[in-house]
Amino acid sequence: MSFVPRLFLPEVPSAAAELTLDESTTRYLLKVLRMVEGARFLGFDLRGCQYEMVLKKADLPQALAAVLSRREASGREGIHLALGQSLPKSTKMDLILRQGTEAGIHQFMPLLTRRSVSRPDPSQFGHKNERWQKILVEACRQCGRNDVPRLEPVTEWATLLGKFQEFDLVLLPYEKQAPTLKTVLESNRLARKILALVGPEGGWAPEEVREAEDQGAAPVHLPTPILRTETAGTVLTAMIQFFYSSTPEEGS
Repeated sequence: MSFVPRLFLPEVPSAAAELTLDESTTRYLLKVLRMVEGARFLGFDLRGCQYEMVLKKADLPQALAAVLSRREASGREGIHLALGQSLPKSTKMDLILRQGTEAGIHQFMPLLTRRSVSRPDPSQFGHKNERWQKILVEACRQCGRNDVPRLEPVTEWATLLGKFQEFDLVLLPYEKQAPTLKTVLESNRLARKILALVGPEGGWAPEEVREAEDQGAAPVHLPTPILRTETAGTVLTAMIQFFYSSTPEEGS
């Protein structure tokens, strides 16, 4: 099967519409992919819709494409996975976003926790979110997802605690003395909206664990060696998805 390029469309086209592509997208099509007029590609948007498109005018700085067909986003079945990730140092968050998108995370919540090494100035949050959004879009283009994960603003720990009630299950990987992940998931087979929390390089502060438990979070331990903060979320996501995809619902 021949390769069909997939591009994110910030502007949502209507069926049978022509769409002017921005300069960045145009350069990617013409200079990187070497596409010519008449070439076909797929587009996707933030709503998860997919479009079959044809390049009508292959000129810089803005090419022109036409929509041949449109497929509406299908309602996602199964679980909704959110990752509350304490901000790591350096560019580790970039890796977390890429791998998490590939693993199927639907919502990312960057967190400021007591032991967070990275503490950017609030004036930098807008720039970081803009760059992270681009990483999510690129990860979707690469891995074949049409639904771009939702990216929340950088959130304080105390603020996130107040959002726990929005989820059916909140998981907090912690000490080996905690119940196993499998035990907790087996007790929550009907959970469909799950928040997984990952601490910073220095781990969770004991008071954060107590606060999370007070708000209904379930501490768990994973059947793995100690994981780095940049790999823990992806591993946890894979385990959760495997459990719910291989375990029939109660009463079925």
